[in-house]
Formats: sequence, C-alpha cells, structure tokens
Amino acid sequence: MGLSTPRLRVLHFDWRSSATRDFIAIFGGIVLVSLLAHLYGLGTRLARLGQRYVDSVLDDIIFIVFVAFFLSIGLTVFSVRRYRKLARGTEARTITEGEVRDLARHDPLTGLPNRRLFDEKLDLCVGLATDTHQVAVLMLGLDGLKRIKNTHGHAAADKALCEFATRLADILRKDGLLARIGGDEFGIVLPNISSLEDPANLARRIVASTADSFAIETGAAELSLGIGIAIAQLDGVTPHELVRRAERALYRAQGDGRSRVRFFEPDMDMHVERRINIERELRSAIAADIIEPHYQPVVSLVSNRIVGFEALARWESRTLGHIPPDVFIPIAEETGLINALGDQLFRRACSDATAWPKAFSLAFNISPVQLRDSALGERLISILEQTGFSPHRLEIEITESAFVERSGAAKTVIDGLRQAGVRIALDDFGTGYATLSQLLSFRLDKIKIDRSFVSHLDDSTDSRVIVRAILGLANGFGLTTTAEGIEDEGQLVYLVSNGCTEGQGYLFSGPVPAAGIPALLDREASDGPVTGDGARSLHA
Repeated sequence: MGLSTPRLRVLHFDWRSSATRDFIAIFGGIVLVSLLAHLYGLGTRLARLGQRYVDSVLDDIIFIVFVAFFLSIGLTVFSVRRYRKLARGTEARTITEGEVRDLARHDPLTGLPNRRLFDEKLDLCVGLATDTHQVAVLMLGLDGLKRIKNTHGHAAADKALCEFATRLADILRKDGLLARIGGDEFGIVLPNISSLEDPANLARRIVASTADSFAIETGAAELSLGIGIAIAQLDGVTPHELVRRAERALYRAQGDGRSRVRFFEPDMDMHVERRINIERELRSAIAADIIEPHYQPVVSLVSNRIVGFEALARWESRTLGHIPPDVFIPIAEETGLINALGDQLFRRACSDATAWPKAFSLAFNISPVQLRDSALGERLISILEQTGFSPHRLEIEITESAFVERSGAAKTVIDGLRQAGVRIALDDFGTGYATLSQLLSFRLDKIKIDRSFVSHLDDSTDSRVIVRAILGLANGFGLTTTAEGIEDEGQLVYLVSNGCTEGQGYLFSGPVPAAGIPALLDREASDGPVTGDGARSLHA
C-alpha cells in the first residue's frame, strides 16, 4: 500500500474580491504611514524621547500608542471601503426592487398595466369620487382573437393584440388608465367625468378604432369588441362592485352582437343570475339525459308529402320550466357542454328514426363549436353503427359561420361524413359571412332558406328578391332547397312558383315528440299534410 503524497495548499488571492482589496488597502496604509514616519524622522525622535524616560511602563505605553495609531488608520480605510460597498449594494437593491415592482404591475406582452395596477388606480379614484366628479369603469372584451390564433398562429394574435393596445392608448386621455385584465379582456379607469357622455364618447371612439383591420404577417385580420360601462357613484360605491357591474354590462353587450356598448342597468343582475341558474341546471340535465329531441316534418313541395324530420332540442327544466334552445344551446357552447349534449341528442334521434319508414330522412344540426372537434365525425359514425341507422338517411345541417371560423377543421369532419354517405345541408343560408368559393368547396347537397327571409315574403320586395336569387343559385348547382318558417298560403305559393323543393313550418306542423310522429303520419295518410291545429294544409 503506497503512501499518498500530501497536497500543498497554495494561498490564492482573487484580486477581484473585496476582501483582497481591503487587505491591500490596509497593508498599503501601514506601509505608507511607516514610510512617512521614516521620512520625517519619527522613529529617531521617539528614540530620543525614550532615552529621557527609562521607566519601562512608559515604553509600553509608547508601543501601545504606536500600534493603535497604525491600527486606527487601517480600520478607517477598511470602514470607508465597506461603507461605499454597502451603499452601492443598497442602491442596486433599491433599483432592482423598483424594477420588480414595476414588472409585477404591467403586462409583459403589451406593456400595459395589469389587473393589480388597475385595482390600485381604481381604489384611489373611487375614494376621491364625488357627485360632480365621478369615476367610470369600462370593461372591454375582444372578439375574434381566438380565430386569429387558430388560423394564423400565436404570433399573429399577439401582434394584433399589441396593435389594439396601441390604438387604445392613443385614444385614452392622460388621466385615464388602460389595463390588460386577461387574455382578451381590457379595463379602463376614467376619473373625473362630469357626465355619461364622457365614457360614451370614449367607447364610440374605441369601437371606431377597431373597425379598421389589423396588420399581421400573413395579411390582415378583423377584430370586434363589446364594452360594458359602470359609473361610481351611480352604479356602485366599492371598486369590486363597480367592476362586477361593468362586467355584467359587457356580458350583455357581447350578447347583443358585434361591437356593442352597454351601460349597466339594474335588470342585468337578474339576467346574469338566471344565466348562472340555467348553466347549473343544464349540467344536471345533461347528466340525467333529460333534454330530448322533438321532430318537425320536412315536406316535399312537389308531392306535398312528408319526406323526413328535423331534430330540434327541447328542454323542460324541473325548476326553471321551459328553456328555449336559443338560450341553452349558446350556454352549452360557451361552457364546453355542447359535445356531450350533441352526442346525447344525436343518439336519441337516431334511435327514434329507426322506427320511421325507410324513405324518411333525419336532419340534425351541428354547431360551429362542435366542428372544432376533429373526432366529431368518427363519433357520429360510431353512433350510426350502434343504433343501426343508415348514414344515407342522415342529413347534417351546418351554418355559414362554420366556414368562417375554422374552414379547414370543418371541411375535414364534413368530408369524412360525406365519404360515409351522409348528406350535408347549409342551414340559415344568407345570414352569415361565407363566400361563394367557400360554399362550393364543401360540396353541399342542400341549402336551407332562413325563416327571416320567408317570413317577409308577403310584405318585402327585398326578401322576395333574395329568396328568388337563392333558389336560382341552388337550381344552377343542382342543390335541393328547403324553406324554413312557412306559415301561410302566400309564402307557400311564392316558393313553389320559384322552384323551392321542400318546406318546413307551422303551416304543415310544429315540432312533435317522437311519440307523436305515428299520429302525424296517420293523419297525413288520410288527409294529407296538416297544420299545427289539425286543419288540412292550404297546399293540399
């Protein structure tokens, strides 16, 4: 076993460290003082002084004084250097803490104040508000940012968002505060307003500023927004209550359409409470599978006979009563419940339709939100196989907004369904934003004319021109046409004379539950198509 060689520890000086610099300063100070003492003969003079006094105690005192003198010089140099270091460290720490506080109060993407600084500003302004100098809170919700992100990517959405923030900052007066509250939500604190016209004018300018398209790398994109406004002292004293009411006004503005502005009104609280109750009951209803499809006949305007049924969701809540589909379907879309609800209704509709005559078709509506799910087509085909309903008897209805929002994803789902034999119908034609090229790319089988045009055929020249144009377009491309909302003979006569092939409406029958279809078919077999009150159709 060999002996290990002992390692020599080498004293290493780091010339950049403060301790090394302090040692050099002290040592240098001592050398400097010694040199000065030598130059001025301090040692000789002390020696002479020592010769006069032979007392050893005095010698000790002189030695101590001499050492203390040098030590005091060294400690003084050391203290000065340490003080300067501490001062620089304190200054740097103060600057860093200020930067951290600033970052904690600002949005890193847009550079705008965030919710924290927004709340601080609002607390201060509400505390100073009076009857003559009130405070307005504007809550802004952007619409279209998600579409840009899905279509052009995150970078494009971020660029549009920053440009939007820049436009708003240029409009806002100096004493106002613009903050980014969330992903697509902004807030404005406007102090010292003298009338409601101040926030109203600002809101109108903001809406006008978003009317111009936003430049992104791949071209241009469109954004719209809703604005909700609440006023202190009018709408709430506490900052929290003021923001809550502005958000409820925003919710109502977004429900009214694109780029709307709403002031808070007391009935909005009741509206929002009802919406919350509906969402809670909707979750329970889906879990219990109590929302059921009713069926409205689709009538051939050539043979005047029923050729199929459209499934329409109907919900009778145990606690809230009848909830219309135009109320609970949007809530299901917003809350992510639409896929579960849609699958439930489709399964029940397919099961019910297996009892119908084989020549009858089933029309089923798919929302644009459902079409964002790439697995939708596979699920629908799986349900067809499980229930035994033929895909050749199924007609899927989609709206124009599906093309605009996610044309690529929608086309993938629709192409898969078409390959399985499912027909595709465009619902509510003329009310959306699809281009003709988009419509042609989806290889449609049917166009449904929206009831808003049909209902005005008797009293509107514009509606008659639009309907005639739609029928001509469909005939040119060899598509079937179905008119919705037929309620009187005049509408029916116009549609038939202009080549409409199918119709729906209360002139024939309203929606009926599955159990009511046999009676409806028996009545048709004996009397022909009937209206909702049992009278014979005017077209029969």
